[in-house]
Amino acid sequence: MRKYKSKLIILTAFSIILICLFIFLNIKVGSKQGINGEVKLIKVPLYLKILDFYDRHYNYKWLADRVAGDAYSDKEKALRLFEWTYNNILKVPEGLPVIDDHVWHIIVRGYGASDQASDVFTTLCNYLNLDAFFMGVGPRRIALSFVKLDNKWRVFDPYRGVYFKDGNGNIADIDTLKSLDCNIVYLKELPGLDYSELFRNFPYPESVGFTRANIQSPMNRLKYQIQKWAGNGKSRE
Repeated sequence: MRKYKSKLIILTAFSIILICLFIFLNIKVGSKQGINGEVKLIKVPLYLKILDFYDRHYNYKWLADRVAGDAYSDKEKALRLFEWTYNNILKVPEGLPVIDDHVWHIIVRGYGASDQASDVFTTLCNYLNLDAFFMGVGPRRIALSFVKLDNKWRVFDPYRGVYFKDGNGNIADIDTLKSLDCNIVYLKELPGLDYSELFRNFPYPESVGFTRANIQSPMNRLKYQIQKWAGNGKSRE
């Protein structure tokens, strides 16, 4: 009899836990989506948001590894991701909306604005353990990507297919860009943008902290959320 009661208690407790878990995972949480600059909050069940997050995470990792292929050096990895982004994230076709939600959706759509191309490039870089982020530079807030190679920040413009080399043929760092002693390298066509005006007062990236590009993996997202809840630290979400 006592053994029967123990089993009943365990079964009851297990059932309560399952019910509570079911209720918790079906809580509606928010997911933001912007269409042509108008942001809306979409409510989805928590379990679906978690599943979608992990689905994107593993797709990023698979794609970054596939694009990098047999690339050995960090420089070669960055250049392969840069070329892939330029060739696969096209300019927004006329008549189609600019949609801003998840980086993976930009990849699936195959088109995006300038900041979205940098978003894709820097996210994939982080999945190959390359520190990278993007920000708007200059009065027009031109979206440029920063990738740390050999402990120096190098600058790429994946939207226009542009990066820069110094006199020795290396990818130019920020000091070289500020001195304007660099050569422009473009993948297909002239960018139609005077970068020299941007570089005269080019910023040095501060402590980057968490960015949208490096919080797509579960562990970094957890660290970011803990930091956010603690209310301290820098982030560029």
